[in-house]
Amino acid sequence: MNAGPSLGYGHAVRCLRIARSLEGGASIFPISETCRRFFEAAGFAASLADLKAEKFPQVMVTDLRESHAITAAIRRHGSRHVSIHDMGLTQCRSDVAIDGSVTNLVPYSPSPNQALFLGPRYMITREPVVRAASANLEDTVLVSVGGGASAEFAYRIAEHLKPLGIRVLTTAGFGPSAKNTPTPDSEIERAMATCRFAISAAGTTLYDLLASGVPTIAVAVDRLQLRTAEEFQEQGAVVSLGLLDRLSSSELLDRCSQMMSAESMVSRMVSAGQNLVDGKGLQRVVEIIDGPGRDIWKTHQTQTSSVC
Repeated sequence: MNAGPSLGYGHAVRCLRIARSLEGGASIFPISETCRRFFEAAGFAASLADLKAEKFPQVMVTDLRESHAITAAIRRHGSRHVSIHDMGLTQCRSDVAIDGSVTNLVPYSPSPNQALFLGPRYMITREPVVRAASANLEDTVLVSVGGGASAEFAYRIAEHLKPLGIRVLTTAGFGPSAKNTPTPDSEIERAMATCRFAISAAGTTLYDLLASGVPTIAVAVDRLQLRTAEEFQEQGAVVSLGLLDRLSSSELLDRCSQMMSAESMVSRMVSAGQNLVDGKGLQRVVEIIDGPGRDIWKTHQTQTSSVC
């Protein structure tokens, strides 16, 4: 996974979730300095490894936003390759491809040499957060639209929502320097548990919100995310407001007012979202990677590795 200062925080978090679930059985190969700092701060400094190593572990897991030379290196080393994707992008000649997206922009071509696991049941999310009872919800809205240039839109959304008198809670991912630290998980989880609803970019965070039953308005930072937002809206799980840079203030206010008052609509959305994203994707993915007795791996693997 090659996240950087302006893009890819969700991929880094996904990689961290896998590493934690493997309970010390993973080495981590950071591609970028941003990733290295992220995993050091998460307590994985001792697990960091060098891509120039003479030999790779028997199983390599990649989560790449775009094609990278590391995939060819994995083949040269003779390692088994599990590739994790979004929206059918970054397809490669891996032994196992896992794509948890609700939609595929580039359909996978069936191959006898590649096992495919597709759909939201394989999306790696946080452990679902227990939502507060309706009477204990706070007059807050959680806004999560990503880092980099997209972060500025969170402040614009907060300005747009002032007429509603609702407090806006924003999250932060990677920033342009080491001083820009991501929002702690504990703060995000509390906000997810107690907010009235959320406004989220249609990336990995959207799946977290749906798995936890948080009513959500989805926005798209680009046309790739737009496909995800529109598909979830088609399935009745979110309200989509289209592209973030074309967001209409009046439509945003209308939709937010609706989220605060239309209880039956919100209830249907929550149910649809949790039916699509049940929060068990990480467990399923770990079983694919490291589960004993799986037909995918013909021999017992002693170490699994994650490229970040």
